[in-house]
Amino acid sequence: MGALGLARAPCATAVTDNPIATNTPSAGWSLVLEEFVQLPDSTGPFGTTYPRLEHLTSAPGSSDVFVADQNGVVYRFDPGAASPSPQVFLDVAANVPGFRNFDSQSGVRGLAFHPNFATPGADGYRKLYTAHSRDLFTGLFYGPGVTPVIFGSPSGGSDHDSVVAEWTVDAGGAVIPASYREVMHVTQPLSDHNVGQIGFNPTAGPGDADYGNLYIAVGDGGGPNDPYNTGQDLTTPHASYLRINPVQDGASAFQLPAAADPNPFAVNSDLDDSRNLIYLYGVRNAHRFSWDTDTARMFLYDIGQGVIEEINEGFRGANYGWDDREGAYTAAGSSNVTPLPPGHPTDAFTYPVAQYDHEGNGLTGNGAVAGGHVYRGSAVPQLTGLMVFGDFSNNQGPIFAVDVDDLVARDDLTNLNTFDDGRLAPYRQVGLRLAGDAADSSLLDLINDARVSDGEGTFFRTDLRFGIGPDGELYVLNKRDGRVRKVVGVVGVPDGDFNRDGVVDLLDFDILAQNFGGPGDWGDGNANNDGIIDLLDFDVLAQNFGAPGNTQVAAGTVPEPGAVLTLAAGLALARRRRR
Repeated sequence: MGALGLARAPCATAVTDNPIATNTPSAGWSLVLEEFVQLPDSTGPFGTTYPRLEHLTSAPGSSDVFVADQNGVVYRFDPGAASPSPQVFLDVAANVPGFRNFDSQSGVRGLAFHPNFATPGADGYRKLYTAHSRDLFTGLFYGPGVTPVIFGSPSGGSDHDSVVAEWTVDAGGAVIPASYREVMHVTQPLSDHNVGQIGFNPTAGPGDADYGNLYIAVGDGGGPNDPYNTGQDLTTPHASYLRINPVQDGASAFQLPAAADPNPFAVNSDLDDSRNLIYLYGVRNAHRFSWDTDTARMFLYDIGQGVIEEINEGFRGANYGWDDREGAYTAAGSSNVTPLPPGHPTDAFTYPVAQYDHEGNGLTGNGAVAGGHVYRGSAVPQLTGLMVFGDFSNNQGPIFAVDVDDLVARDDLTNLNTFDDGRLAPYRQVGLRLAGDAADSSLLDLINDARVSDGEGTFFRTDLRFGIGPDGELYVLNKRDGRVRKVVGVVGVPDGDFNRDGVVDLLDFDILAQNFGGPGDWGDGNANNDGIIDLLDFDVLAQNFGAPGNTQVAAGTVPEPGAVLTLAAGLALARRRRR
């Protein structure tokens, strides 16, 4: 749709640590955040006492929001309450011997509720899953039931275990600690790039082949330059996304996906052969993933080594190239990349749909993509169809937005600089504003203001995360001040401003006219978020024609509704003739 269109400029074509020569442009508008919930302090790495909010999600059949503190506790709160108050839902640290959270990437990394969580009698009823770290050889504590499937370290050496475990909730909604059952271990050679997010496909319904399959993000095992060569190795679960049915089946700790939808590299039925579990591979540390619930597209967020941060579309059986590739470039050591080889359009690798480098956007030589979500809520229609994503490293915590329709998978990137300066998609950096404030603030400033007011010191990075609540609304988390902030609006996109350029004008009318009568989201002209572009949307545009920012003005010189119908019919006829 190009609702966030971008001017183009050349990008670097030689060995470089700065391949994208220009900074990301500003969107000219800002997200409005409401401070929603404060989570209590907890003990973390290096004696820290601040909570590390890692993941926010929801459970089928529940209106509550669930938030995992990486330091070991899962909280729940009711977002509809007048004053939401977090309550302890699950204390992983207290119930798992050898629970490990003294490294920056250890602790609770993933939380997921089975899609049948609220379906009595079905597999997965009252079941939830965590991905977390624990020390090696902690006795033989696996929980009740069968022994988990255990995958060894690719190096022969080992630092800790990444564990996927199952828990059961009682009839009153409380987790039964004794129900803890370990499903899988992946032994990690180093402390970083280990297990990440876990989750079920929210777009798969009962009867779909993918329903009930758990996706597990596993990094390459840590260290620079893929030292254990796991990136292109299907005989190890590292550097891959695994996909399993986590429900125990007799003597088996879990099951493989149904025969109607097997994993792409499956060779037999052995649970301890990683080829049977791998859904996609060639990732470095794609610790976060999400689905667009409207289009069923899956997206992966892969932290780069020293140059490029990636947003990839998740495809069954795809190879994302690590460590031969870093983004849409050839990997060249710890802090450089080179252009793709001439034959890359026919190579085996899948390339990102968006990327950014570490020298732009105020990243001061570092960066780490934090994940993101395509907004499909109802409270902020201006965001509908936008992917909101961000970076969490040593900077002001930039947050970006891009129309999901502009995230295009390509094989041929020969003229990389023609694809939005090498960014591959026309994303923009958006501002942040606390509800009630008259000016924008960076997320880092908001965090530091909160911590200083609590008598704490200041931080140099945000450790940003995003989450989606049960109503599809977007939340912003971080691993510093323990505050859950909710996106409640935007500043700078008036009603009817379909291209989000800050003013309602004939460009917006043209968008509406071209899509009139069809389905679409805000970027197509759907102002009232009902999925159909019609005269109700025209009325919104007309009432705000000429309005800058969030200011509404009386209808100006805008075509009458009949003109919309005439123009839409003419455009439709012209399109048919061109076919």
